Amino acid sequence: MTTLGHILVGSTVGLLCMPMLKRFVYRLLFIAGMIAVANLPDWPIAGWGHYRYHISHSIIINGLAMVCLALAVGGFEGRIVQKYPWVAVGVMTAWLSHFLMDSLYVNTSLEMFWPVSAAGVSLPVPWLKTMPHVPPPFDAQVLRVFALEALTFGPPLVLVLVLRRKAINYIANR
Repeated sequence: MTTLGHILVGSTVGLLCMPMLKRFVYRLLFIAGMIAVANLPDWPIAGWGHYRYHISHSIIINGLAMVCLALAVGGFEGRIVQKYPWVAVGVMTAWLSHFLMDSLYVNTSLEMFWPVSAAGVSLPVPWLKTMPHVPPPFDAQVLRVFALEALTFGPPLVLVLVLRRKAINYIANR
């Protein structure tokens, strides 16, 4: 999976769970935060990301991190979660989407249950392939990977944009 796919899915989840924020800059920051969460297992931190793939792409490790995050913001019964439950669900969904998306690629297997099991999970979609090399150069193979990700994960984003706009217009005209 390239960052593009995670960006598209993070944006889609963010739009689905975004509260009615009045200022445009707050909406942009919210979506940027959801994109960051969707990409969190790939962050280039020492001992994390692609440096320690089995750790950063473990649902068990990330689940523990989610529990710690929830406790840090006041627990599962805290004010933030009580006031914005869809945001909490969206953050977990964007975060967990990373593992599902990484398992969709033909030539990958994800050890998402490490350290309990080293078994790999692979749910290959025939047209989704990993990058032949890290760009640059942006050759035909790399552009094809990007285009297929955009065609696969872009339509749900467009659909959510249209539906959200219709919902906002409906509420405004009531």
